[in-house]
Formats: sequence, C-alpha cells, structure tokens
Amino acid sequence: MKRYAMLLLMLAVLFTGCQRLKPATTLKIATTTSIYDSGFLDFVFPSFEDDYGIKLNFISVGSGQAVKMFKNKDVDGIIIHERSFLDELLQEKYINGYTPLVYNHFMLVGPKDARNLFEDAGSIQEAFLIIKNNNLPFVSRADNSATYIRELEIWDLAGTQPDFDGYIKSGQGMGMSLNLANEKRAFILTDEATFYKMKDKLDSLDVIYQGPDEEVLMNVYYFALSSAREEAPIFEKFFKGNKFRALVEGFNQKYFKNPVYKLCE
Repeated sequence: MKRYAMLLLMLAVLFTGCQRLKPATTLKIATTTSIYDSGFLDFVFPSFEDDYGIKLNFISVGSGQAVKMFKNKDVDGIIIHERSFLDELLQEKYINGYTPLVYNHFMLVGPKDARNLFEDAGSIQEAFLIIKNNNLPFVSRADNSATYIRELEIWDLAGTQPDFDGYIKSGQGMGMSLNLANEKRAFILTDEATFYKMKDKLDSLDVIYQGPDEEVLMNVYYFALSSAREEAPIFEKFFKGNKFRALVEGFNQKYFKNPVYKLCE
C-alpha cells in the first residue's frame, strides 16, 4: 500500500512539473506605429501576459502593412486605427469582430514660430490650406498607414491635393516622421500620444491646431484576433476589466499632464 501511495505521489509530482514546463502561448500582433511609439503597449500588456500566460510579440508597422501581414497569416492579431480595414476583414471572415480599446485625437504640429499664421483657422482643412497656399514644408507619412489615410481625407475635405513643393514624403512610421519634421522644421499630422511622449526631443515643434470636436480628427484604436484563434474571449475580458482601466489611467498619469488615451465606453 505504501509503495502504491508513493507511486501515486511521484506521478502527481511529475504531472505537475509537466504542467509547469508547458510553454506559454505566444501570439504575434501587428500594431500601428503610433500606439507602439507612444509606449502604451509596453506599459499595458505585461500585466495581461502575467495574468493569462499569453506572450505577445508586437510588430510595429503602418495599418495597411499590418492588414497585409494579417491576411498572409504572418500574425495572429492586429491593433490598428483604420476602421474601414477592419470592416473589410470582417466581411471577408478573417475576423469574427473587433474591439475598440482607447482613443485620442489627431492634431497638426509644426514650427513654434509659425503659430500666428493659423490663428484664424476654423478647421483642420483650413489649416492644411494655409500650409499649401504658403508652400510651407509638410511631412507626410506616405506609407498607407491610418494616419496617412486620414491626412489624405483632410486634403480632400479641403478641396485640394498635396501637390506643392513643400510636401515631403517620409515613408516612415509616426516616430521617425516626427523626427524628420523636427529636423526640417515642417508641419505634420500626428496623434496626440506619440507627439506628447516624444515632445522633449522635438525642440522645433509645437501644437499648431487641435480640433477635438472635429470627427475627422477622432482617432480610435481597435484590436482584432484571427477567427482561427480561440483566445478572443480572454482579450475581451481583459479590455473590459478594471485592471485595463487602471493601466490606461496609470499610463496617462506617468507620461502626460492631461489624459491623452481615453477609454472607449
């Protein structure tokens, strides 16, 4: 009997050890450069990994490239801020749905000594027209990102195209494009979080125009997981929980004077 009990104990220990040695699930997530460059993901998701034993590997690219990687099955999920891409993925059954995470706003930043030129601008499209009409330097992401798509939408609302000499195509992510605008003393459309997170290094730039009530400047980030994955309910639980809310608040308090990322209720 003792020998039988000892055998059961050894099997239990062995089973427990195997459970502990079981590797954690690893998911690859393609994410837009703006929310990555702001540091938000590195601040929030280690807590998720600890709680659920799911390791997340983020790949920072523009929203268009993220969708391409997702369709090619190079990644398991995406965090992007272009809803039309997500609706297309939903229609084509790549995803079963998507979840809004947080939002902030796009805004125009540029050389500090040029702010007086925009005192009478009543909308972001009017601000863009001032830039074009005065042939001022403007850095465009030009990378099929959500930010670039939104920029083109603003030019369209302004009834014009960015066909002036001062228009500079960076082909880079948000952080790199902001650095280029700073170097060139140029204007650029950016999300609030990335600019304010990098502001100490952008000595030539300041906020030129903000329009928090303008729909075209609303910037919502969404999460979607491949329909082939079964972890979607876990993410949904995390995003709707108090811990996620506390982490968003903690990130804002640590890096910004005023809340920049706001929860999507």
